[in-house]
Amino acid sequence: MRRGDSPVAEPPREWFARPTEEVARDLVGCTLVVDAGTPSAVVARIVETEAYLGLTDPASHAYRGPTPRARVMFGPAAHLYVYFTYGMHFCANVVTEPDGVAGAVLLRAAAVEEGTTVVSARRGEAVAVAALLRGPGNLCRGLGISRADDGIDLLDPGSRIHIEQRPDMPPVAVGTRVGIRQAADRLLRFRWLGDPAVSRPVPRGAAEHLQNEETERTERPGKEKGPD
Repeated sequence: MRRGDSPVAEPPREWFARPTEEVARDLVGCTLVVDAGTPSAVVARIVETEAYLGLTDPASHAYRGPTPRARVMFGPAAHLYVYFTYGMHFCANVVTEPDGVAGAVLLRAAAVEEGTTVVSARRGEAVAVAALLRGPGNLCRGLGISRADDGIDLLDPGSRIHIEQRPDMPPVAVGTRVGIRQAADRLLRFRWLGDPAVSRPVPRGAAEHLQNEETERTERPGKEKGPD
């Protein structure tokens, strides 16, 4: 795929404009395509996400409304929201929900499928392949994502980042989100069960269950409707 070409199996905007927790679950197994057709091209499979539910979610940056930092989350779906945290890390989020309703999915981890040399050069040659994009800060560092990418349209053929739909649904485990104090009990973390690139093992005693084709429509975690 050349840079500027649309991904072969790119989801439509309506796919992203669904309830945030649904998109977070369905992004697991999808493919990130970055800088296609260039020497810096990377293809990575998303293995872990977290849903943030905006005005109803105290852990969301959108909880207090459309501040200058969070305004991207209140715009059209399928845009990228990138923020800087701890004075050292960028974190990338996919905007969800209908236009005007805040919602976003944090990309917590991915597994490199193409472009390992490019990612290793950014992360360090000593980092294990499975750990290259493990954790939201490492994911952004390895893919070269920064605040310069904040607000880009993932469906724009000219964007450097695209998402392709997964061919099949992987085994998805659902649990609590990582590293937050507010609304920490909500089951809004989705991970590819058993994938070595997942960012953190499930804490002992933490609530978690497995979703599959049969349960995903009847046992949906974090059902509180809300935007991020």
